[in-house]
Amino acid sequence: MVHLNFKWDYAAPQGITFNLYEDGNKIVEDIGQLDFSLLMDGKPDGHYDYEVTAFDTQTHRESVPSNSVGVDFFVPAEPTNLVMVGWSA
Repeated sequence: MVHLNFKWDYAAPQGITFNLYEDGNKIVEDIGQLDFSLLMDGKPDGHYDYEVTAFDTQTHRESVPSNSVGVDFFVPAEPTNLVMVGWSA
C-alpha cells in the first residue's frame, strides 16, 4: 500500500472545495481543506500525473488545473530460483 500525500496553496478558501485528478480523470471531489491523503492499493505499474482544481460551491465553476505532479508506481519483480538447501527433523 502506498499513501500519496498532497498539499497545495490557495488564497481565501471560503466557499471553495477542491477536486483531485489523476491523468485528467477526476478521482476525488469536494475536498474541504488544502491537503489530502490518498491510499493507493494494487495500482498497476506506470507513471501517473496528479492535479488539483478549485471549485466554487456557489457558482459551480471550476478553475483550470494546478501544476501537475508525477508519481511512478512499480511492483518489484518476483524472486526466482527458490531451492531447498536442507531440512532437519
